[in-house]
Amino acid sequence: MGKHNGKSRKSGLSVGQSLVNRAKREGRTAGAAAHMYTTDLGPDNNMQSVIERNDLDEMMAMATLADKDFSAERQNVVVISTGSVAPRDTERAEAERSAAEERHRHRLTIPRRPSWDEGTTPAALDAEERASFLAWRRDLALLEGEELLVLTPFEKNLQVWRQLWRVLERSDVLVQVVDARDPLTYACPDLDAYAHELHATKHSLLLLNKADLLPPALRSAWADYFQARGIRHAFWSAKAAAEAEAEAEAEEAASGIGVARRDQDPDPRAALLSVDGLLDLLHRTAQEAVAEAALLGVPRGAHGDRLVVGLTGYPNVGKSSTINALFGSKKTAVAPTPGKTKHFQTLNVTDDLTLCDCPGLVMPQYANSKAEMVAAGVIPIDRLTDVRAPVGAIALRISRRQFSSAYSLHLRGEGHPDAVEVLRALALSRGWVVGSGLPDEVRAGRRILKDYIDGKLMFCKAPPGAARAVRAVAAALAHGGMPEALACSSGAPALEAPSGGGQEEASTSGEEDSEEEEGPGVSAGAGAELDLADLELLEELKLQAQGQKPSKPVRAAHKFHKKAARSKGTRGIAVDLGTSDGAMLQHGKRGGLVRIVSDATA
Repeated sequence: MGKHNGKSRKSGLSVGQSLVNRAKREGRTAGAAAHMYTTDLGPDNNMQSVIERNDLDEMMAMATLADKDFSAERQNVVVISTGSVAPRDTERAEAERSAAEERHRHRLTIPRRPSWDEGTTPAALDAEERASFLAWRRDLALLEGEELLVLTPFEKNLQVWRQLWRVLERSDVLVQVVDARDPLTYACPDLDAYAHELHATKHSLLLLNKADLLPPALRSAWADYFQARGIRHAFWSAKAAAEAEAEAEAEEAASGIGVARRDQDPDPRAALLSVDGLLDLLHRTAQEAVAEAALLGVPRGAHGDRLVVGLTGYPNVGKSSTINALFGSKKTAVAPTPGKTKHFQTLNVTDDLTLCDCPGLVMPQYANSKAEMVAAGVIPIDRLTDVRAPVGAIALRISRRQFSSAYSLHLRGEGHPDAVEVLRALALSRGWVVGSGLPDEVRAGRRILKDYIDGKLMFCKAPPGAARAVRAVAAALAHGGMPEALACSSGAPALEAPSGGGQEEASTSGEEDSEEEEGPGVSAGAGAELDLADLELLEELKLQAQGQKPSKPVRAAHKFHKKAARSKGTRGIAVDLGTSDGAMLQHGKRGGLVRIVSDATA
């Protein structure tokens, strides 16, 4: 091939024409705009979620929020030496770190929107919002710098927070959608406090999505936990509800039968809501909020006669999936990547009920490492390159048995597996290799993280202060599954003690005491323990069978059919024609016929 002449071979356009067109659309063709920093490029309503920035981008973003100009000096170089670096939060004792977090928990808030009215100009409101957001960011920075506390990555784009402000201002009911496997990680108490600051009559609801992954015993324990603290909650599964609706339509049966038939939960508080049940709950809660506002004579947040329900929460917890399940069709875009929804949108569900979907926001909270947030699905996995730390966090929760059962692996040893061991074993078993035949750990790590988020790898947390039997159920689930009869055992254990009560385990029911007297097992009877041991034995036999040498495959029956030997047919064989001259007819080499007459006859 010859040298490229700088032209596109197909269209004849310049190779960089697309870059030139993009620069024209963004206004960077000439003048001062061509030398603007990247934070100033593009439209003002940039809705791209920003969770993490490097130090330079962070400094530029803070200067932009403060509306300050900055310049760079290349000649005068100043070297700042701070000597020894103070130890970070990871080197502190656990008790000291927990005490510092509790002491400064009141500073861990979400940004507030400044008060405004109809006479406030857009320019003045924008300046006040930027100043308030900048003060909030600086307070969190001081919390990290002075107190040496570690915060999780949180949303740093003002435009995304403005979407939350609009949803809070116009809704009658605020619904926080959380992951039922770990509700306290995704729930934000300050969000409910801010909603009550805007309107005293605004009601809140905690919607625990993916609750079908929890055994009924755990759901009952979480119901006791939230009920003791006066938190209105509901158990829900968008995926299970959508499947139940599809089955009901196919069978022409009543909606919700599939969910009720699957659960068979004796505790009505722990039952999963159907689509109609959730709609009734949202409608009833919104009517109570409007009636309370009319009784107190305070204005509503929503305008008009329609009831408005706002859906908020972390990314990738199922807000858009919940809306699609309620509608029975795809109304909002759904993707496994966090942050698919960019703008808040209103959808009319019934004649008088409107749902307001808010983009997912990552709230600031205390955490030990970034790996916990990656494992929770808050940070996009497809853009992740370092997978060992998140997979290591998952490996501390999932047993070897569950890894081996989920991916058909044979992991030797005792205790929890190592991240490198699991990654290499999965990559080699699937044939995922990179250069020089090394196992592709990045691809294997992304698969494990996605399976953990989707629920293929089971792990559920028990509520704080849960009884021993409930903690045993959660531990057995992480160990590799448990029988359905064990998870749905009667006499669901309660919490050991309410929050701040200091009571001992004696507050549990008498049935639980009798169960503990029978034995320290996971469930009430010995039969359940025997079933769990049988399952473990079967699993071990299965793993041993996987390690055996595979038998030689049997050939198909048609392979044994022998074909007839090929023959030349009548080629080269003379055939007597039966004539008086004794002539004979013979096939030639090229398929022709040759008449042969003997010399004696001639």
